[in-house]
Amino acid sequence: MAKSAQATQEININLMPGREEPAGTVGSAMHWALTIGRYLIIITEIVAIAIFVLSIKLSADKQDLKENIQALTSQVESQSDFEREFRSVQDRINQVKSQRANHFLNNVLISEFLTLLPKGITLDTLEIADGEIIFTGSFASPKELQTLISTFSKSETIVGLDISKLEHPNEANKRFKFTATAIIIEQSFEEEASSALN
Repeated sequence: MAKSAQATQEININLMPGREEPAGTVGSAMHWALTIGRYLIIITEIVAIAIFVLSIKLSADKQDLKENIQALTSQVESQSDFEREFRSVQDRINQVKSQRANHFLNNVLISEFLTLLPKGITLDTLEIADGEIIFTGSFASPKELQTLISTFSKSETIVGLDISKLEHPNEANKRFKFTATAIIIEQSFEEEASSALN
């Protein structure tokens, strides 16, 4: 009976040299520090793996951004070509508008000027420069000169008639010859031109 009892006992062989853990407060503090240390190592490894995965994702995002920047750069370059072409066309349109306005302004000015001339006056030259109209011509009698002065004095668009030169008739030429200048009130013609063009 004693032999069977001895046979049923478990044999526990510890090949590691025995370490005795300190008992009491120091032992429990050491056990707590080792447990916390294990958790800290696990958390650190998890953070390192997360950073590694994040760096791979950021690298892929960086590559995508580079490709997007290249695509956008080519779009911007094509748009800048379009913008240059658009500005060129816009400049041409503005030049045409300016030429058209000037042409219209001159037509209206000459038309207004011709309405101020009496019937008996013949024009030899007509020049428009620097806000003035300079003209030369001839007339048969002083009455026509008086009519010319009277019509220009009533005008509100071409004013300040100044006859700078007057030649009396002679044997070679039976008509009075004159040179005159008048001031153009450009604002009245510009308003009329802009309203007609718009």
